[in-house]
Amino acid sequence: MGVKKYKAHGKVLWMIDEWLTLQDGKRTRFRPRAIPTKEAALALLAKARIDAFEGRFFDRVETEPDYTVSEAWEAYRKVSERDVDSWKTDKGRAAHLLRHLGQRNSASLTLADVDAYRNRRLGENTRRGGPPALATLDKELELLIRFLNYAVRCGRLKINPLAGTKMLLKLHENARKVVVPDEVFKKLLGAASDSIKPLLLLLRDTAMRKGDVLQLHHDQVDLKRGVIDLGPRDTKEEANRLVPLTARCVKAIKGAPRHISSPYVFVIPRTGKPWADIRSPFGRACKAAGIKQGMDGGIVPHDLRRTSITEFRRAGVPESVVMRISGHKTRSVFERYNIVDEEDLHRAVRDLEQHRSGQETDKVTVGAPRKAKDPTG
Repeated sequence: MGVKKYKAHGKVLWMIDEWLTLQDGKRTRFRPRAIPTKEAALALLAKARIDAFEGRFFDRVETEPDYTVSEAWEAYRKVSERDVDSWKTDKGRAAHLLRHLGQRNSASLTLADVDAYRNRRLGENTRRGGPPALATLDKELELLIRFLNYAVRCGRLKINPLAGTKMLLKLHENARKVVVPDEVFKKLLGAASDSIKPLLLLLRDTAMRKGDVLQLHHDQVDLKRGVIDLGPRDTKEEANRLVPLTARCVKAIKGAPRHISSPYVFVIPRTGKPWADIRSPFGRACKAAGIKQGMDGGIVPHDLRRTSITEFRRAGVPESVVMRISGHKTRSVFERYNIVDEEDLHRAVRDLEQHRSGQETDKVTVGAPRKAKDPTG
């Protein structure tokens, strides 16, 4: 929403796509196109906002229908009960959403409403005696977005106002600068169950995303070449991405328990199904090793990917190569994983001093006088 750039007939033009709130509280969509410059688009948008506030906007109004969150959930609930095995879980999460947002017009929801909802929920106690976890709040928001998307597909809403809202765990992970020291990882690995040790090693040594590791298929692994070959369908990238394997990763994959009928490399021994998540066994390993676990001062599985990327860079691997391995397309995202700490700064000074020392040695060698030839000899 807002000012956007697009191309038409070989020209770069600008458009506006914004929902404006009128004096009577209703909302109207403002979508002029073919604006020649960004500055003109921003000025036009500012004027439209003033006109809407002062009641001078519009002759012809396109307003969103009054469709409450409760009504949107009720329509989706029938589909959830019919098609989703975990519909009872959805029902429980929806109860929290309806308690705080049920009577709100779905079309008027904003990020501010989401933040207010999160703050209210964090002030409540769960059956365990504390506030809900960030993952719980994310799942509740995901459900809200899901049934608003359903309302859009059914024609009850024109757009989902919360589409693209970031999840709390993602926000926290992207802001984190936690790197797991090698000695801490060794403790974690020693305390982990045999079923997740290979997973932890791949997360630590390959910089792969957790989902790619958990969903790894046997036909993606080439142990003779020592690589994992992820195709476009797996990574949503244009070309295959080759991920090189360390010797201990190769050994871990070879030693991982196999399930005859499963195409997955890593499966839950008891069920033979692929891992959906490893937070629970990861937490048990942390507890057994005496390592704090969690987003607040502890470690989480995603920190292993960040650690791997940082270690590749510290080992002198060119950043362009590290980005190919990790699958990062843009440097801005890559930099959130490539952590530079105080030790890196001191290491840079040591490298500089060693470089200067080498140059001084070369100068002495090149400029040294030649030894006089012995006339007697």
